[in-house]
Amino acid sequence: MPGILVTGASGFLGRALHARLVGDGLPVVAAARRAVPGMLQVPDYMQCPVSEITVHAAEEPDRGKVNAMGAAYVETSARVLKALLARTGWMVYVSSGVVYGDVSESPCCEDAPVVPADIYAQAKLHNERLVLEAGGTVLRLSNLFGVGMSANNVLSDIARQLPGEGPLRVRDQYPVRDFLAVDEAAQATALCLRRGLRGVLNLGSGTGLSVCEVARVALRAAGQDGRAIESTQPSGRRSVNILNISLARQALGWEPSVAEAALGRFFIIGASQ
Repeated sequence: MPGILVTGASGFLGRALHARLVGDGLPVVAAARRAVPGMLQVPDYMQCPVSEITVHAAEEPDRGKVNAMGAAYVETSARVLKALLARTGWMVYVSSGVVYGDVSESPCCEDAPVVPADIYAQAKLHNERLVLEAGGTVLRLSNLFGVGMSANNVLSDIARQLPGEGPLRVRDQYPVRDFLAVDEAAQATALCLRRGLRGVLNLGSGTGLSVCEVARVALRAAGQDGRAIESTQPSGRRSVNILNISLARQALGWEPSVAEAALGRFFIIGASQ
């Protein structure tokens, strides 16, 4: 297989993908902006070396931080992407299922309408178009989880309260989301690279769990089923984002774990630390 460049290789998904590709014996260069043993340090991703294949996983993952940056983030992220596109034969771009919005009760297929509801989604959709116009691949990922994930998300908030006393508190227990283990996202991405799949592909569990259901999974894993669950900032509105992964199953021969079981294993690890 041609050489593969992974940007953002020191990040959450980047680390898992780098480990997967190395484990599969594939030729890979891991690029990161900070000094990490075994990785290529670059001051700016626009200065990455030429590669036959690039997996671009280096964009800011914190949605709130991106939205605070405003329209300037869209321009900056697109500029980096264009520089990388000029240096590679095939781009695999890590996007997000948030581009579908949160109003559909049914799992969203790749051809479902997109809803650029904030700067984060606008930037993803803008960069998706650039990649697709260049004949590349867009991976729309659901909510990834695993050891080493960001401290700024609902799963980390829950894990920090295990074990504990009193109610387990979350911002809003009612949103329904699709959760996928990061190692399984890395596995699917590696399969995509091997098979040369082009176009848009959803990667998720294909099922939805409310934040309340996730919290109950966590409490069971910690042996604290009796604790109550409270919302500190309930929105009062229905919010659903689930990915239809039929295409990934068919095209990659890939089958993720049941989200509830995978989350249970994750919280068992978290509760024991």
